[in-house]
Amino acid sequence: MIEHVFYSEGMPRQPPFHVWVDMTGIWSAPAPGVLLAWRHSDRRGWEAWVVRVESYSTGVGAEVLMSQSWVPAALVRPVDRHHRATTSGHRRAHHDADLAE
Repeated sequence: MIEHVFYSEGMPRQPPFHVWVDMTGIWSAPAPGVLLAWRHSDRRGWEAWVVRVESYSTGVGAEVLMSQSWVPAALVRPVDRHHRATTSGHRRAHHDADLAE
């Protein structure tokens, strides 16, 4: 899947760029983020260094948490200007156009 999402002519898209990150892998509530770097290992495959922002309820309001970490590439998708990442809309048709920018 990484080839369809991030590769352009055999090379990963050059960071930084905006992405959706879903640490659950089910894409029900992806968080916005910025992909800052790539790395690859034989053991873990492609990983992206991302900064992501997630909001959460405190019981009396909402707070925002910003975190940064290496994330498996399968949990990261490039931002489509028109839609949030969802389970039903992988937006593969839009990936090539988004990645070419």
